[in-house]
Amino acid sequence: MSRAFSAPGKALLAGGYLVLDPSYDAYVVALSSRMHAIIQLNQSESSTNISMVKISSPQFREGEWEYRIEPSCYKPIETNSRINPFIEATLLTILSYVQPAESFNLNITIYSDPGYHSQNNTTKRTCENHKKSFLFHNQRINDVPKTGLGSSAGLVSVLSAALLSHFEPGSEKSTDLLHNLVQVAHCLAQKKIGSGFDVAAAIYGSIIYRRFEPSVINKVLNDLETNPALFKDKVKQSWQFKHEKCALPASVRLIMGDIAGGSETPKMVTKILEWKKNNPAKGAEVYVKLNSANTRFMKAVMSANKQSLSESPLGQTEMEELQNSILDMRQGLRELSIEADVPVEPLEQTKLLDNVSSIDGCLGGLVPGAGGYDAVAVLALAQSVDKIKSITEETPNQYNNVHWVDLHEEREGLREEDPMDYQGL
Repeated sequence: MSRAFSAPGKALLAGGYLVLDPSYDAYVVALSSRMHAIIQLNQSESSTNISMVKISSPQFREGEWEYRIEPSCYKPIETNSRINPFIEATLLTILSYVQPAESFNLNITIYSDPGYHSQNNTTKRTCENHKKSFLFHNQRINDVPKTGLGSSAGLVSVLSAALLSHFEPGSEKSTDLLHNLVQVAHCLAQKKIGSGFDVAAAIYGSIIYRRFEPSVINKVLNDLETNPALFKDKVKQSWQFKHEKCALPASVRLIMGDIAGGSETPKMVTKILEWKKNNPAKGAEVYVKLNSANTRFMKAVMSANKQSLSESPLGQTEMEELQNSILDMRQGLRELSIEADVPVEPLEQTKLLDNVSSIDGCLGGLVPGAGGYDAVAVLALAQSVDKIKSITEETPNQYNNVHWVDLHEEREGLREEDPMDYQGL
């Protein structure tokens, strides 16, 4: 029997940089591009005491990894010495948790929706029932540019859910347990402890998020290597972090814009943190201002959401509060840019966002996540989206040649899919 799972991408609308600190809330929106995993028993192999897991990513050239699992420590050994740290960390984490007593032989197939990667030089293929389509590349996965939607977090999430569904059917529905395991695997693969908002969005969907204490992961990672029984106990515990459901109002749409630029996010983050460490008083002042604006925006989203649930159109008060809070967030990000000498909202993005925000029906826009040159996120009234896209396409130079990506908010996090929707690809 096959099982299939998918998890969404993400866009951090409020909380860039502050999301690293467990003192602050952030707002992350789940996106419609999803990662997918289908798991099934390998029926073609003869019975053996050796445990094997074959992972296929057929959208990419040479997208196959075959692992022999060391029975004593569950360490995955790739039979052709090919390296994929995210797959390896996920296998080690989940197998250390379930501790299978019998040998196994599994096939897992991975697919990714078009929004995660560059779409140049691709071929579209559609499944037999025409419910799902994917783009196939003629390059290796490491040679195809990514778009920054959280593909690694999505991969680890669906792979973890698929493995749990096989070894402990029903466990994959325990979202808190799944979240904890995925955070461990993702940190292990990256060799660092990030904020975790990308994993949280992949599991829970659109949420107001406040991170866990990094020390939690440090302790769990240590137990993963030295004490599997204690590791299992700790990932089952309730971690102190916030994941409050908070979708955009029904009458508001998120438009994601791609800019032919590009930013080196890790270097920007390092520079911001270094500036804050060297300028504690000014850093605290800027962070307090930015957090105030972020909080105002999140409250405005929640208020507008309640208004839209009553099936009433978004009122003028709610619209103005959303618009003003977005302007406040942008002001805070620009101040951070100037003080730390980091292009969080570069001048080119400022001009683009100012011009787009002046179009009737646009509630405002900002640079998502860590900011930089590569993307913008715009909120608009649903009935104004086509007009905004049309105006920006008619005069591209005025709008920094922005390309609107075929994405929208998808408030749902990880979910089970029908394996038949992947047949014939």
